[in-house]
Amino acid sequence: PTLHPSAAYHAIFSEACAAFRCSEQGLDTHTQIAVSPEDDIEVRRICITNHGGVRKAIDLTSYAEVVLASAADDAAHPAYSNLFVQTEIIREQQAILCNRRSGAVDYKAPWMFHLIVPSESVLGDLTYETDRMRFIGRGNTVANPQSMRKVAALSGSDGSVLDPIVAIECRILVDQEQSETVAFVTGIGETRDACLTLIEKYRNRNLTDRVFDLASTHSQSVLRHINATKADAQLYSRLADSIIYANATLRADPDILAKNHRGQSGLWGNSISGDLPIVLLQIGERANLDLVRQLLQAHAYWRLKGVTV
Repeated sequence: PTLHPSAAYHAIFSEACAAFRCSEQGLDTHTQIAVSPEDDIEVRRICITNHGGVRKAIDLTSYAEVVLASAADDAAHPAYSNLFVQTEIIREQQAILCNRRSGAVDYKAPWMFHLIVPSESVLGDLTYETDRMRFIGRGNTVANPQSMRKVAALSGSDGSVLDPIVAIECRILVDQEQSETVAFVTGIGETRDACLTLIEKYRNRNLTDRVFDLASTHSQSVLRHINATKADAQLYSRLADSIIYANATLRADPDILAKNHRGQSGLWGNSISGDLPIVLLQIGERANLDLVRQLLQAHAYWRLKGVTV
């Protein structure tokens, strides 16, 4: 979020993961992000290579804001919603646990965890933070947080904080022309014990790395299931952008939109509920029938990804 330009920057999105590469002050950073098809976790694996002339000590700090509620509830009352989140630092397992207190009998909020899997070259103790105000500081934003400017370690506060976050910081030593890798794992579970089990599992570096292999295998299996190629998947993902997010370039002219005087019920006579986004394909001749087949394939792909149209 600091939006700091680097000497070289590349973002690569594939079916299995997202990857970001950047170079700055003799350091090459390669970040890979994957979601496990096996457990409810996300892994962010960061590899730092030192091309500078000297050994360097690097501070790596994660940061995420905790919600543990529906997007609608968070948008309606974010400050009030945050008051019910509790955090717990578990230093023995190098992790942070979060849960939401609820007075509703029929509502059971999930638990969340944030874990670091450090490299063997860690210097000193890991430090933790769960209070957003302490991390960002008065008058600052996530673009210039106080914790990124001071030498002092993170405060280690947890419990009932006003504005909950999860942040873990470690200092690693990177020799000249050598690489070090650190992974951050974030996940959810139905209970505290379920999260503790996942934490213990993914503290193993081999299992953390395995997530990327599983994600790759699963993505290939999905494409084979609908007889699609990687190029097809990239096309369908770009199309999905305009389904999930409004695309101003595809909207009709304002004078055309102004002519519509009907609501959702105007669709019902055509057996269309209007509850879901509508994708309409029109072809003028049979020669374009392959476009229909391609859109049906796109529809199957979107459903497999949880996008219903």
